Amino acid sequence: MVKLSLDTGGGKIKQHVLLLILVFSIALIGLSTVNAADPVTTNDTSNTTLNTTVSSSSYTASTNASKVTKQSTTTMKGYWMFSSSAAKLNSNSAAALKKSGITDVFVCTRDINGKYHYSELKNAITQLKKYGINVHAWIVCFNYNGHFVNPSGYYSKKVKVYVKTTKYWGIKSKYKVKKKVWHKSWYKYRGKWHYKWKYTWKYVTKYKKGWIYKPVYKYVTKTGYDTSYNKKLIAAIKYINDNYAVSGIHLDYVRYSGVAKYGNAAYQQQGGVNAAVNAVTKFVKSVRSVVTKKLSAAVMPEGTKNAYYYGQDYGRLADYLDFMVPMTYHGNYNANNAWITKQIQYIVSNAKGKPVYAGLTTYCSDSNLKSLSLNALQNDVISANGGGASGFVLFRYGFGCSYVPT
Repeated sequence: MVKLSLDTGGGKIKQHVLLLILVFSIALIGLSTVNAADPVTTNDTSNTTLNTTVSSSSYTASTNASKVTKQSTTTMKGYWMFSSSAAKLNSNSAAALKKSGITDVFVCTRDINGKYHYSELKNAITQLKKYGINVHAWIVCFNYNGHFVNPSGYYSKKVKVYVKTTKYWGIKSKYKVKKKVWHKSWYKYRGKWHYKWKYTWKYVTKYKKGWIYKPVYKYVTKTGYDTSYNKKLIAAIKYINDNYAVSGIHLDYVRYSGVAKYGNAAYQQQGGVNAAVNAVTKFVKSVRSVVTKKLSAAVMPEGTKNAYYYGQDYGRLADYLDFMVPMTYHGNYNANNAWITKQIQYIVSNAKGKPVYAGLTTYCSDSNLKSLSLNALQNDVISANGGGASGFVLFRYGFGCSYVPT
């Protein structure tokens, strides 16, 4: 017990306070300070970064940032595989994949031309499943014949509209008639010239005149929404899910192109970034409702800019995906390995605990198709792991570096 003396006016009031209460109060203050620090600061930093980087956007990414450094203890070693390669898979090549440590293969089942490769998928399942390798049906979504399809179904196009009909007198039609054309046919007889009338048949053009009625049209811009493309795609995905022994469905190009030149960046859409993000997320949610297997997506790796350009919000997509594969192709961004770590770290912190597997190329870049060395590819994997990735998926099987990193 401690005695404290307080001066009040001209006199002293002695107050006895238990030492235990004083110590307990100090402890409570310290605890309150610790709990109020990191989470709010982390989330605010995440949102501020997005709004500063893309200042013209009013979109705020979902606040899912945390200090998670590893989302899953499961390690994936995967390949994206074209249908042409899947068609050639046999027991030997499947065994080689297993021996190299591959756990998952993403087989192109719907390509950028909208063509489905069911027989190739079936062969991959037959060959890989017996070695315990997971097969995912890789589905190209909103890239069709080299053109991006708006995920929202919104369209704006020029259409011809009737205005009025004009009337004028003129030639309504023309036709040809057969007519005899007479001429003198000269000949010489006994030193004198004589002639006979002969004829030949010729076609003469005749014209029919009358009132001519001509409709007048003009071109106007028509806008609206047509989600029939989305519905057909979802129906096809459901068919694959229900009829093939796949381990999962893997969505690719589930986004806007991000190319402002063609008006296909998310921020250029009707309703802005929010509407674009809603459209992409709504589609993924609809796919989730028909898929009973694992559902994943290849996503762009641009962190705070992703929603603004592509309509992909990592946090909102994580509500419906089992895992994400950001395409951290640092060669395409002229970036170093530190960039891989940084981008993966951001995505992991916004993935709501869902696994994040780094998408990596087996070659230098799209403009330099030279194969990576094993050391270079291994360093890419190390960088991704440093950001919290739970594994990797290589693009692609049968091209570039043929070694599988550890």
